[in-house]
Amino acid sequence: MAQMKPLAWIMVAMQAGVLLGLPMAACAQAMQAPDMQALDAQAREHMGTGDARGAVALMRAHVAAHPDDRAARLDLVRYLTWNGDFAAARRVLAADPGVERSPEGQVVLASLLAWAGRIDGAQAVNAPLLAATPDDLLPNYTQAIALRQSARPRTALPYVAAVNRIKPDGKDAVDLARGTHMRTDSLVALDYTRSSDSQDLVVSRPTLRAELAQGDALRWTAELGRWDYRAPTGSPFAAVTGERSIAETRALFGLRYASSLRAEWTAAIGHSSIDGDGLALWRAGVDYRANDDVRLGLRLDHDRVAISPRSVSLGLERTSETGSVHWTPGLDWVGDLQLRHDHYSDSNSAVEWNAALRRAVVRQPALLLDLGVALQHLSYDHDPGNGYYAPDDYRRYAVTANAYFALGENVALALQGGLGRQRDETFGSWRRANDLAASLVFGTLSPWQLSLNAAYSERVQTSGAYEGHSWGMTLTRRF
Repeated sequence: MAQMKPLAWIMVAMQAGVLLGLPMAACAQAMQAPDMQALDAQAREHMGTGDARGAVALMRAHVAAHPDDRAARLDLVRYLTWNGDFAAARRVLAADPGVERSPEGQVVLASLLAWAGRIDGAQAVNAPLLAATPDDLLPNYTQAIALRQSARPRTALPYVAAVNRIKPDGKDAVDLARGTHMRTDSLVALDYTRSSDSQDLVVSRPTLRAELAQGDALRWTAELGRWDYRAPTGSPFAAVTGERSIAETRALFGLRYASSLRAEWTAAIGHSSIDGDGLALWRAGVDYRANDDVRLGLRLDHDRVAISPRSVSLGLERTSETGSVHWTPGLDWVGDLQLRHDHYSDSNSAVEWNAALRRAVVRQPALLLDLGVALQHLSYDHDPGNGYYAPDDYRRYAVTANAYFALGENVALALQGGLGRQRDETFGSWRRANDLAASLVFGTLSPWQLSLNAAYSERVQTSGAYEGHSWGMTLTRRF
C-alpha cells in the first residue's frame, strides 16, 4: 500500500484538473481505463529522465491494473533490477510464468540473476541465449556481469569487448567497462589507519599494498608497512623495555590463484622486525563458491600478537585458523558465520565465533538499507596479563543496520551501525555495546579512488578498553 500512495495523489490531481475543465460526460470518460493505461507511458518517461523511483511507482500501478500487459511487466522487472531490488523484481517476473518463459523474459531473467550475484543461475539461463545470438548486446552484457563476480573476473573482458563492438562507446558499454575494470585491474594502494581507545593505547598502521594481475587466474600481491604501537609509561600495556612506543617494520609477498570460476587460493610469506627481534610471517587460505547460496572460506596465518606495545615487545606470536560460511538464501537475506581458533606463544589459546543475519529492507536508486542481528562469543584459556584482552566468557548481541548512499555517479557513502549489549565474567551486569562506522568513497568507478573512513566502538576492545576510535584513508590507483 505504501507504494501506491504517490500514485493516488497523482490520480487525484489529474482528476481534479479534468473536473475543472471538462463537461461531466467527458469527465466520466477521462476517469476510465485510457488514462490508467497511460501510466506505463508516464513510467517510461520518468525512467528516461532519471526518475527511477517515480517510474517504479507508476509502472507498479499499471501492472497491478493490467496484469496481462507483458511488455509493462518486463519493464517493471528491469526498473526494479536497476534499482537493486532484486527480490521484488524476481517476484514480479515469477507472477506470470508465461512471460518468464518467453524469449524476452529469459533475457530479462538472466540479467536479473547476474546483477543479483546468482552466477550459476544467470549462466544457466544465458548460455542458450548467447549460443543462439552471439552478436546480440544483452546476452554479452549479462555474461560480463556474471563472470566479473566469479573467482576469475578477467574472463568477463571478452564479453565487455563484445558489448563495445556491438554498441561502440555507448553509455552501456562505457559503464560496463568501468565497473568491470574495478575488479580486474592491477592496483597500488596506500592505507593509513590510526586507532585509539579509552586506555590511551594508540596504534598507527601506514601500509603500502600492490596487486599485479597476470592472465585470467593469477595475481601477485605485496604489502609493506611501518606500524607504531604507543601507550603511556606505567600503563599495563607499555613495552617491557620501558619505551613509550614500539615500531614494527613488516613486509609480505604472495599470490592469489583462481583454480576455477569457483575457487581462489591465497598464500603469502614475509617478515616482521622490531628492535632486537624478527619474526617470520605467513598466510594461506581458500575461498570456494559451492553454489549461488553458499560460499566457504578457510584461513591460516601466523603473525605477531599486535595489540599493544607490551604484547609486541614480549615477542608474542599467534597462529590462527579461521573458517567461514557466507549464506545467501534467495535475494532478500544474507547470513555469515565465522569460527576462529588462536594459539598463542605464551601457552594461551582462544575460540571465537561470530554470526550475523541481515535482510534487505530498502532498495531505491540512491539508498540501499539492510537490517539484521549479530552475535559474538569469545573465550580464552586464561588471562596471562601480557597486554591483550583475554576473557573467559565474552558475549555480545546486537541489532545492526547497513546503509549505502549513492551521492553521485562517482561518490558513495557507506554507514554501518550496531546497537547491542555485552558481558564477560567480570561485568556485574550487561553493558552497552554500540558501534558506528562510516566510509566516504570518491571515484567509485575511476582509476583513482580515495576512501575516507572513521569508526567508533562502545564495547570492549582487543586491549580490554571500553571505548575505541579509529580513522583512516585509502588512496588507490588502478592500471
